[in-house]
Amino acid sequence: MTVRALRLALMLPLVLSGCVKKSTHEVALARLADARREGETLQMRLEEREAALTRELDGVRAERERTETELRGRIETLERDQRTLESLRSQSVDRFNQARAEIGRLETLLNRRGSEFQALQERLETLSAIEREIRDRNRIYEETLGRFQSLIDGGRVSVNIVRGRMVIQLPQDILFSSGSATVGAEGRATLAEIGGVLSELTDRAFQVEGHTDNVPISTDRFPSNWELSSARALSVVRVLIQAGVAPANVSGAGFGEFQPVASNDDAESRRRNRRIEIVMLPNLDVIATTQLPG
Repeated sequence: MTVRALRLALMLPLVLSGCVKKSTHEVALARLADARREGETLQMRLEEREAALTRELDGVRAERERTETELRGRIETLERDQRTLESLRSQSVDRFNQARAEIGRLETLLNRRGSEFQALQERLETLSAIEREIRDRNRIYEETLGRFQSLIDGGRVSVNIVRGRMVIQLPQDILFSSGSATVGAEGRATLAEIGGVLSELTDRAFQVEGHTDNVPISTDRFPSNWELSSARALSVVRVLIQAGVAPANVSGAGFGEFQPVASNDDAESRRRNRRIEIVMLPNLDVIATTQLPG
């Protein structure tokens, strides 16, 4: 029975009280009592249902609050994780860039070290070549001293190292008469012996250098000491070639009075300055293929 029906049941006795019998009235009262009890029962059920719904609603609200709290906490955690990841990513990018820059620096250093190693290797090869040249020159110098020992002991030649070059020096008096560029008999014999030794050094080049004192000469053939020293050097070159020295390995040059070995202040000094020097030139192959270390 609904609430509306209940109200109608309560009003019915008032309407019918004046026109019903006592039994009918009692029946109506009983029915009213039943309706009342049914209404009270329904009211209790409604209240219980309302209380249950209230409790259920409170539970749902509590669950919602817990869920919202958990979700907010999860969101905050995720946001922190996101910030952490962004920070880590930024750090990773920075570290990556730093690592890439370091790799570039190391590659540059490696290339530089490689270039330095190559340069050092080339310098080592240069030094080795120069060392071989020096050893070869010293060997030739010692052998030449031994081969020319009799000429040295006789005072006809001297052999020295001058500015890193082996120099065979012959006094003018042995080779030429005063003012002449013609090699005399004693000079030819000496040069023949020297040429025989030098002809065996096929991988070496020699330059014959003519030198005079500072006393000027002025003749039709020799207008100055330049011409005289040059002519004497070429005369020696011819004799050496006749003795077996390869023409490609020998040359002549005149220096006049401009490279003295003594002062020219007296006869002995001037005699020392009048000379022929046969100079063993450095190995041109070594010079062409190597550079001296800085």
